[in-house]
Amino acid sequence: RCRRRRTAMAKKKQSSSPKRAGLGVARVPQKKRTPGVRWAPDEHERFVTAFTLYPRQWTKIAGHVRTKTPLQTRSHGQNYLKRLARMGEEVPPPGKRGGGTGEHWTAEEHERFLVGLSTHGRQWVEVAKVVRTKNNVQVYSHAQKYFLQLEREGKGHLIPPPGKRGCADEHWTAEEHERFLV
Repeated sequence: RCRRRRTAMAKKKQSSSPKRAGLGVARVPQKKRTPGVRWAPDEHERFVTAFTLYPRQWTKIAGHVRTKTPLQTRSHGQNYLKRLARMGEEVPPPGKRGGGTGEHWTAEEHERFLVGLSTHGRQWVEVAKVVRTKNNVQVYSHAQKYFLQLEREGKGHLIPPPGKRGCADEHWTAEEHERFLV
């Protein structure tokens, strides 16, 4: 009789637990929060310096700080921006996502780009070899923007024709080359 009572009570306990009743509901363990890591004054100074150079580029900023991970740097940066906003100071706007590195083309690079474009046409790898300081993707992107600028200025006739990526000599006369370089 005692044994029956114990087994009945054990069955009742099993059915009252949702996990044991087969409902598949289990308690999800809460993620433990690690205590905030304090930033030393010199780390924060390096952070502010790097933040002015590379706004919201957390990996580059972390490389400049040297003692924090990109995740810690991002968290510190977000808190820093909130603090600036609370104090009424100017908060820098978020930068553009993706795309280029933000490095501008110098006048010398653009001149070499024009020479490469006039000699190699739309062969971006070859044009990049002439430019020397940019890769073929950067050259292609620069060319797209440059072609749009030429069209806006009414100089669309100077754009090398699309299609076959042959040498520019196949498409342009010597006179057109000269006009292009001007």
